[in-house]
Amino acid sequence: MIADIICLQETKCAEISKELGFLLWESNDIGWIEVGASNNAGGIITMWRNSQFQLVNSVRGNNFSVVEGVWKGGGGVLVLIVNVCSPSFLREKKVLWEEISEFRRLQNNKVWCVIGDFNSVRRQEERRNLSLASDYNRDIKGFNDFIEKSELMDVPMVGRNFTWYKANGSFKSRIDRVLVSKEWLDVWSDCKQFVLSRIVYDHCALVFKDSKVDWGPKPFRSLDAWQGDGRFKDFVRSK
Repeated sequence: MIADIICLQETKCAEISKELGFLLWESNDIGWIEVGASNNAGGIITMWRNSQFQLVNSVRGNNFSVVEGVWKGGGGVLVLIVNVCSPSFLREKKVLWEEISEFRRLQNNKVWCVIGDFNSVRRQEERRNLSLASDYNRDIKGFNDFIEKSELMDVPMVGRNFTWYKANGSFKSRIDRVLVSKEWLDVWSDCKQFVLSRIVYDHCALVFKDSKVDWGPKPFRSLDAWQGDGRFKDFVRSK
């Protein structure tokens, strides 16, 4: 699969160059915006193929970025994509949630996708073997309140139940996800987030796409033994 848009978090980069962009995507047909890392922590990059996505507007915030544009590869729909890399502390998360909710309120009727590392879960079973902080339940409630207030919906997940793993796999959680607006689902009604295997990084990559894909005509399959039947070629021609 060739992606049209890539969202990266925890890049540790202060800024991205054309050369680095080529290394990440092996193509010069790219545009991007970045939110630089602070003291070698965080950092966000959103990249797209210029031939498939026409940028209209962009916004850089604290711990998030926004790109708005015409997604040619998605049928020419005007979309708004928010790339999130949430801080760890609840107080700072609340500031992030409020900023995104307010931005969503001002752009409410647009086709929205909010994707990234939220550093929060929606329910207790989305964390395994992790010690629970005193504000753990408030964190869950605050995150769910943000999703409800922003009128966003969780996209079904396929492949794995967790997206972050400690090196030895003893601790895991689902802190990465894709949230979309009703307007997005009106255009792409069968979207899913596919969780890929973790290779080097402690997070799993997510592939977000519409599951309704037209793969063209089904391939023809036959048994070699059928070709020994004199009626076989006439049967194939007739079908």
